[in-house]
Amino acid sequence: KQWYQRRVAITAGLLEEAQDLIDQIEVEAHSASGDHRRQISTSVANYKRDYETHVKNLRKAKLSYTDEHEARNELLGAGGSEHKNTMMSNTERLERSSRRLDDGYRMALETEEIGQNILNNLAQDREKINNARGRLNNVDSQLTQSSRLLNSMYRRVIQNKVLMFVIGVIIVGIIILALYGMLK
Repeated sequence: KQWYQRRVAITAGLLEEAQDLIDQIEVEAHSASGDHRRQISTSVANYKRDYETHVKNLRKAKLSYTDEHEARNELLGAGGSEHKNTMMSNTERLERSSRRLDDGYRMALETEEIGQNILNNLAQDREKINNARGRLNNVDSQLTQSSRLLNSMYRRVIQNKVLMFVIGVIIVGIIILALYGMLK
C-alpha cells in the first residue's frame, strides 16, 4: 500500500509541476511574436492534452486501487466458517483486484514516465524561449546603437552641407568684391 501511495504522490507532484510549467510557457508565449508564438501555442495545446490524459490515468489508477483495497478488506473480514463457494468467489475477486491493481500500478508508472518526459520538453522549450528572448534583447540593443550611429551621421551630413553653403557664400562674396575692386 505504501509503495503505491508513494508512487501516486510522486506522480501527482510531477503532474502539478508539469501544469505549472505549462502555465509558465503559456505566459511566455504571449510575449513571443509571429511564427514562434504559433509554435509555442501548438506545443502548449499538445502538452495540455497530454497532461489531461495523464490526470485521467492517475484518477483511474486511484479508483482501481480503492476497489482493490475494498475487495481485500471484504475478504479479510470473512470468517473461516464461510462456505467454500464464497471463498472461491472471494479468491477470484481478489485475483481480479490484483490484476486491476497491477494495471493501475503500471499506468501510474507510465504516467510518471510521461510526466517526466513532459517536464523535460517543457524545460527545453523554456530554454529556447529564454535564448530567443536573449537574442531579441541583443538585436534590440544593436538596433538602438545603429539608430544612434545613423542619427550622428545625419547630423554630420547636415553640418557639412551648412559648412559648404557658408564657404560657397564666402567665395561668391570674395569674387563679387574682387570684381567690384577691379571695376573701380
